[in-house]
Amino acid sequence: MRRVSFVLLCLLTAVSGCIKNEASEIPVVAAIADKNANADEKKSETPVAIQDPNQLATDGFGSLSGTVTLDSADGKLPPIVDFTKAMMEKDGKCCLGPKCKAEEKIDLAWVVDPKTKAVANVMVWIKPPLGKTFAIHDNYKKRDKETVVIDQPHCQFLPHVSAFQPYYMANGKHVETGQKLVIKNSANCSHNVRVLGDQIVNKGFNNTLPPGTELVSTDLKDPLKAQRLPLEVRCDIHPWMAARLFVFDHPYYAITKADGTYEIPLVPAGAEISVFAWHEGQGWVLTNKGQAVTVEKGKKKTLDFQVKYAP
Repeated sequence: MRRVSFVLLCLLTAVSGCIKNEASEIPVVAAIADKNANADEKKSETPVAIQDPNQLATDGFGSLSGTVTLDSADGKLPPIVDFTKAMMEKDGKCCLGPKCKAEEKIDLAWVVDPKTKAVANVMVWIKPPLGKTFAIHDNYKKRDKETVVIDQPHCQFLPHVSAFQPYYMANGKHVETGQKLVIKNSANCSHNVRVLGDQIVNKGFNNTLPPGTELVSTDLKDPLKAQRLPLEVRCDIHPWMAARLFVFDHPYYAITKADGTYEIPLVPAGAEISVFAWHEGQGWVLTNKGQAVTVEKGKKKTLDFQVKYAP
């Protein structure tokens, strides 16, 4: 009897120990599972960068610069068209005020240095192959501190050629840069701003600007979008007033200065791209198909060319 009791006691002790050990292991397994679940949850919350399948494969950035000069068959320069008489007849007090600069009294379509034949106001930009988009350098993804200003200090738009980049393309979507366009009227008379788009991408707009007022791009009913050729800017009150506005979906562009030079400081490198140029007096300068170039990473690419003038 004592032997049976002893065996039964041992069996009960063994079962009790097994139950105790199994119970003590359950919290450990549960803790590991919870830890893994939390890790997976945090991992899912981490943003994953999606590579744009349409983005042109490049290996960094280089630069593109050059000088644009005049190619005139007979060596003559374009004539200077003076608006002084028209200004005097229309609104001399406003248009020819004491602070009116010489450049405000002439047609700015052709601005050529008579000594060097350097041509100003030529827009130069690049394009990727058809169906591709450019990688955007970090310096240009946020441009909310930049404002493109077109002013009317008297009866001329200044500057004559401008460029505006409200967004860039990423994964087929518009990503806003924050850059603003402001068209001002600093004159003491009224102007109207009639902007003519290509009627496909941009319809354009027509706004009257009383003295001391301005029009901001963020107030437009139809935001401006990138189009191939520039928008024409005019004033119907003073019909000689004209300017050109380019709208891009990337930041890789430049306008030639008075000395004919231009520079695009950051250009996607390591892939063939096309360089385009446009001037009001000629239209397409490097043809409407552009000129193929490849910029090397960290290197400067030089591309000089000429604008043709035919009297």
